[in-house]
Amino acid sequence: MTAPADNCMLCVPAIADEQFRRVRLWEDELWRLSAVLQGPVPGFAHLEPKRHIPFITDLDGPEAATFGPVLARVTRALRDAAGAEKTYAYVFGDRVPHLHLNLAPHRDGDALRGGPGLLEPGAEPAPPEVHERVAVAARDAMVGFST
Repeated sequence: MTAPADNCMLCVPAIADEQFRRVRLWEDELWRLSAVLQGPVPGFAHLEPKRHIPFITDLDGPEAATFGPVLARVTRALRDAAGAEKTYAYVFGDRVPHLHLNLAPHRDGDALRGGPGLLEPGAEPAPPEVHERVAVAARDAMVGFST
């Protein structure tokens, strides 16, 4: 699982950065955290291993050993940066078979909801400046963190 997949956009993160309008918040030798600067959820981000690991069930090695501390730290940073009550962590793999967690800061009354859908129907995108502010605050919160 160490070799990049031929057509994996997360093995070449610049592709995902462009497609999802992402900005890098933090990375170390194993993990990468990127904020998506569009859509209705300020602070929405992707946490992904740099090594090609298809699904969470394939998580092994040093990524498995550091997963918990990294996930706790990045979700806390996103929560605090967005002024949220919590950060949801979703793992899907249907479209991009490279392990990635979708991280979504949430507070009552925002576009997120539980149950059958993740976003309220017709949710308006948050202003770009709000996305930028949250991304900068989360990046600042990650300064000096290493696994």
